Amino acid sequence: MIATDGARGGNFDPEKLAQLRATEATAAAEVLDANLIQLNFPDGELAQSEEFASRLTAEVVRLKPDLLVAHAPNDYHADHRAVSARALIAASFRVPVLWVDPMMGNDFLPNYYVDITPFQDLKERAILCHNSQRPEHFVEMSRVQGHFRSAQCGQLGGFAEAFAMIPFTHLQISVLCFPLPLRFSRLLSKALADADAQKPVPVFLEKIHR
Repeated sequence: MIATDGARGGNFDPEKLAQLRATEATAAAEVLDANLIQLNFPDGELAQSEEFASRLTAEVVRLKPDLLVAHAPNDYHADHRAVSARALIAASFRVPVLWVDPMMGNDFLPNYYVDITPFQDLKERAILCHNSQRPEHFVEMSRVQGHFRSAQCGQLGGFAEAFAMIPFTHLQISVLCFPLPLRFSRLLSKALADADAQKPVPVFLEKIHR
């Protein structure tokens, strides 16, 4: 789900840029085989939009997701921070939330790691679809950050993504996300308990199951 139209994100005519960004997002979603929802709220104005808060909640209720992944509260971009705040409200007690690692992991303390090594090429192909945003630059940044997060888990040369898990005591993320080997389920259960106790503990998952 993309919240804004991206019309202010470059030195282009805003209307044409919004159309270009929509086309790029559609191409990236096709690479990922993802169902794309574009809400098209005005770029740069999410923090002032009560309509966005209502729409996001309505979409969460309609879609009934198993897991909601959103920007971290301290993300560098004002619209991203607005998404973070509204996502937590929309999730309420309906669904657990993961905050996604900000660009280059600045001021972010993850407690949940996913090995994406088999999917890094796919991720890069999706990034490269965003031609209006210097995609090669972001591909390189994703490689540096992915290697760093993997190394934090003792896996040199791999790629990982990091998240901060928001405690959600009524559901088990290990059941919601995907089937895990027993030893990782135990680690994840411990991380849930430590998250409730405000003790960040890294958890590394060896594989993503489709």
